[in-house]
Amino acid sequence: MPPPSLLPAVSGTARFVHATALALALAAGLASAQSPTNLDACGGASPTADQRINACTKALESNSLPAAEKASIYNNLGVAWKFKGDLDRAITNYDRAIGADPGLINAYVNRGAALGAKGDMDAALRDFDQALKLDPQSAQARENRALVRLGRGNVDGAIEDLDEAIRRDSKNVRNYVDRASAWQAKGDVAKAIADLDQAAQLAPQREDLLVFRGVLFDRQGDYTRSIADYDEAIRLNKNFAPAYNNRCNTWLLKEAYDQAVADCTQALKLDPNLAQAHFNRGVLWVVAEDFAKAQQEFDEAIRLAPQLAPAYKSRAALYFYRAQYDEAQADLEHAAKLLGSDPYVAIWRYLAQARGGHPEDAAKDLTHFASGASHEWPAPVIDLYLGRGDAGAVFSAAQQGDARAQADHQCEASFYVGEWHLQHGEKARALRMFDDARRTCRRSFSESGGALAEIGRLGG
Repeated sequence: MPPPSLLPAVSGTARFVHATALALALAAGLASAQSPTNLDACGGASPTADQRINACTKALESNSLPAAEKASIYNNLGVAWKFKGDLDRAITNYDRAIGADPGLINAYVNRGAALGAKGDMDAALRDFDQALKLDPQSAQARENRALVRLGRGNVDGAIEDLDEAIRRDSKNVRNYVDRASAWQAKGDVAKAIADLDQAAQLAPQREDLLVFRGVLFDRQGDYTRSIADYDEAIRLNKNFAPAYNNRCNTWLLKEAYDQAVADCTQALKLDPNLAQAHFNRGVLWVVAEDFAKAQQEFDEAIRLAPQLAPAYKSRAALYFYRAQYDEAQADLEHAAKLLGSDPYVAIWRYLAQARGGHPEDAAKDLTHFASGASHEWPAPVIDLYLGRGDAGAVFSAAQQGDARAQADHQCEASFYVGEWHLQHGEKARALRMFDDARRTCRRSFSESGGALAEIGRLGG
């Protein structure tokens, strides 16, 4: 189970430094026969949200406001409450705006954004659909709908919206970045990089774009180009912690551990709350075989980012090393909820259950996972544990792919086949497999630490 390549710190799984918050829209300039002071302040002239709320509230005291103007005031009042973080009051005012003027496009856009922030993506999508029905030219509605579609897994729909948004405005950096995220979700890293190339041309001083592109180069195994992007991001902003963190991750992948330590240390010096940097430093402690310090880092990463699935996976491995199988199982169940379908989580959960005295549950859960799983590696390991294959088939399957993949899969095969021999009471064969895994696995792999733990338990 190799340590995953992590994206920079952002809200949610996100996953990247540019703000993907759904966009808000103020109503167009307000005009009225009454004194313009409150209307101007309500329309955006106020320096603070509280002042805008006060101005909009006073503007609504007039009994002679036309319906369209009243709707605009309610819309702007909603925007002010949204800036204050009160989504319920914001939505109430957008409701009133739409009630006063069902054709006010911005109110639908803003209500959709607020509903999306509350997690009601179905309702948000309906509002963006309605805004686009009223005005197919609405850039904010289209861009917001793309983000909702992407969040709901409708990647093709998101790309369709972003294609149209880019056709209408080829200079909007955000649209290229969002489409890059969509291509990444679709698994087309080359197209994602092409969009980030375009975004970087439009905004060459944006260090966050370089970090995002660096992550994608990492996914391609092009570490030279990823490090070049992180270097340039740091040149542009030497205090940008995610660039150091991601370069740390790349050094980890390259097994350049001294450089990785230096970059993770700098990332946490700049931002002690950067969960991904704590995770990466935990992996470095695993490499150093200081599992107590590794767990401290994984604990901190989880405290800072409870949705950071890799930290649960890695901490579960540490529990497994110490024969704390119930704790390992709990972390793996949490990781499974966050990740959905992850074969390594399923395999380690099976091992924790089986070693923890629950072999029937282990087989049942792994069988359920296998029913909808891919047949690619490490599927042959699952087949072995379920009695559908043999050790030879596992090692044969591990020989597929490029040289790096073959080496990693052979190391994993040794560990997992060793566990299979151990389950069957074949301790001598298990020990030989664990020795092979210990010798061939990268030190950052969970299988390396697992082999070390099993060798110790077997007295090897």
